[in-house]
Amino acid sequence: MKRFFLFSIIVSMFILIFTPVKQNVYAEEKETLNLNSPYCVLIEPKSKHIIYQSNPNEKLYPASMTKMMGMLLILEEIEKGKINWDDKVTCSEYASSMGGTQIYLEPGEQMKLEDLFKSVAINSANDAIVCLGEYVSGSNDAFVNRMNEKAKVLKMNNTLFQNATGFDDPNHYTCPLDMALLACELLKYEKDVVRFSSQKESYIREDTDKPFWLVNTNKLLNAYEGMDGLKTGFTHNAGYNLTATAKRNGVRLVSVVMHEETISKRSQDTVQLLNYGFSKLKCESLYEKDDVIDSIDLTSSLKTKINVIVKEDIDIIIYKDDNKDDLKVEMVIDKYYPPIDENKAIGKLKITTPSGITYEYDLYSDKSVKKPNFLDIILRNLRIFFS
Repeated sequence: MKRFFLFSIIVSMFILIFTPVKQNVYAEEKETLNLNSPYCVLIEPKSKHIIYQSNPNEKLYPASMTKMMGMLLILEEIEKGKINWDDKVTCSEYASSMGGTQIYLEPGEQMKLEDLFKSVAINSANDAIVCLGEYVSGSNDAFVNRMNEKAKVLKMNNTLFQNATGFDDPNHYTCPLDMALLACELLKYEKDVVRFSSQKESYIREDTDKPFWLVNTNKLLNAYEGMDGLKTGFTHNAGYNLTATAKRNGVRLVSVVMHEETISKRSQDTVQLLNYGFSKLKCESLYEKDDVIDSIDLTSSLKTKINVIVKEDIDIIIYKDDNKDDLKVEMVIDKYYPPIDENKAIGKLKITTPSGITYEYDLYSDKSVKKPNFLDIILRNLRIFFS
């Protein structure tokens, strides 16, 4: 009996030692990617789910990918109504002195904000981003401070900005993951961003005798299916960087590659990352705008019922091996009592895929409900009494 017990223990140990540990299939496949650069991230922007990464937190020079933060701050100011695309912006002497890639703004020259933004998105113009920063923050230093404050909000923990242009500085750095997170935030303004970043070329000062030709250095535009952005960067210290985004069959991806030796290798790695992502993911449509998710009774003396709705089309990205029927859908309502404003969220719709990707969407009431007063309660009780 003792011999049998000892034999069982030995067999069990043998099985534990030599049985391979089951790993996530996607983690295994990631090892097969043979990239030129060891610094990269591939991410799904809505959920911020990381599909692939290599040394994501390595601190590196961002070069002109820095300008994505400036672009984000400008778009936020436009959304708040503080500035407008048609605003005329006056260039300062400091902004005109930036050097590097520029549109050769003259001190005192006025240009429409939209043209300045376009010059940043397409041509990566240093003078244009500084001019915009001064316009919204009062000074370049104040703008850079705002860039760093926003980086903290976005939990870009390995990022520090010293300028708005991306000029090399020992204390100006970021990492692939932080650039990916920034791109995800920037793509919340997808329509405004890609209408510029998708252009291979354009013009400013078109109505003058000195039209200026803007040329995009993203060589994958019109060469890779679905490519419509986002931002390149190069200095001798930084190497060739690219934060790219592409959309196919409802799936949008963001890739970041940094410290590449050549433009060609930068493009090769970007294509390989995006191809990998598109081969693994699919888009599933769950709800359309104004779809009723549920009905609830409000906690009040009026016993009012409301329909809980979504105010946007809900399309989620899941792995192709995952089944739509296995999604975990939760409704979390924060407010069960009047007053209810149909324009303010009353809760969240949480969706989790079998692979652990999580999405959140705001939930709304299909109507506004006022807080009942004494007369409302009396009238309701009379209707009940005489019904």
